[in-house]
Amino acid sequence: MAFAAQFQGAAASEHIDTVRNALVILARESRKEAGTIRYEFYQHEGSPNVFLLFAIWESEAAWQAHVAGDAHERHVASLPEGAWAKRPAMTRLQALDDIG
Repeated sequence: MAFAAQFQGAAASEHIDTVRNALVILARESRKEAGTIRYEFYQHEGSPNVFLLFAIWESEAAWQAHVAGDAHERHVASLPEGAWAKRPAMTRLQALDDIG
């Protein structure tokens, strides 16, 4: 069963470009990982400090491998202290066809 989630966070105003650039790199690398079905970042048009990730992995194990993987580790290490005003929070998503 696929594992889907969204993450939403807000960059500190002085780090919007830094966060955006780091997310672009993370997305490019993460899309190449085994088990990744979909991996897309979005930036809010009216509030440019707000970022949203929508992602689908083949399984929860594939997501956990992503979080423990090199691309994610490099991404976290690339951001300066205080880059996030509100750290990304995860919402798990369930496909409607998986609901009984």
